[in-house]
Amino acid sequence: MEMLLSKLIPISLFNELYRKVDFNLLTEVRMRLEKPLYYAEAGKYKRIDGLIVSKDDLLYTLGVATKTSLYAYDDYLAEGFITYDGGIRIGITGEGVIKNGRLSTLKNITSLCIRIPRYVKIHNEKVDCLINKFDNTLIISKPGYGKTTLLRYMIKSLSDREYNTLVLDERGELSGVVDGKLSIDLGSCTDVVVGVPKITAYASQVRSMRPDVIATDEIFGEKEIECILDCIRCGVKVIATLHSDEISKVKKSPIYSRLLSDFRYVVSIIGIGNIDRVVDLRGNYA
Repeated sequence: MEMLLSKLIPISLFNELYRKVDFNLLTEVRMRLEKPLYYAEAGKYKRIDGLIVSKDDLLYTLGVATKTSLYAYDDYLAEGFITYDGGIRIGITGEGVIKNGRLSTLKNITSLCIRIPRYVKIHNEKVDCLINKFDNTLIISKPGYGKTTLLRYMIKSLSDREYNTLVLDERGELSGVVDGKLSIDLGSCTDVVVGVPKITAYASQVRSMRPDVIATDEIFGEKEIECILDCIRCGVKVIATLHSDEISKVKKSPIYSRLLSDFRYVVSIIGIGNIDRVVDLRGNYA
């Protein structure tokens, strides 16, 4: 990951990171126009004083991430992110360009949020119990609190127990794809679909790959919920993540509360590797 970052960000910024950061804990780098460089270790933010991000710094990183063909990435920019090698996801803010009534791209970029994927072995009795008694599991937390990290750990753990595990990795972040190879070990019985819209992948891959488990990150919208519930009705177990800070808010949502009828466990996270609680929707609490 150090090598990828040394290519992705200007050397002056990288050298400062190298002096201060434990790359084994690095989860995020934030570049904001004419503001200090921030980074996160295990989800905790820190600032590098005296180092101001310039417009040239932002353009350099965008040029590397898009292979100097920014316009070829207009569709991604409209979605607010670019995926780079190793599953690095770069969130982007800037000025929107509207064409035919829809957002077509971004210009005058002002902020980049570089998210660093990694596999972390989680030592937690509650998580071990989830894996030992695996059933449909929904992982919830605020953004950046470790949902994807826990999801990766559970994917590999289930795969190593010889569950045929199908990962729907639309953005390439879960598996860390580099030149068609997975840079993050997700287990020997794991199949990964990369770059395919999840709505399409649910329908096609369930039939063709016969998974025991489907794993997916960041559920969003009614169409995806319908797909997930259809998979469960077909007898496939699902493990997925959802942005929410409280289980009570999921229960109150007219859209996302539908998931709770078919998921058994809801796991809430308050930090990377830090489980708040596990709720068994059949009535047991841990």
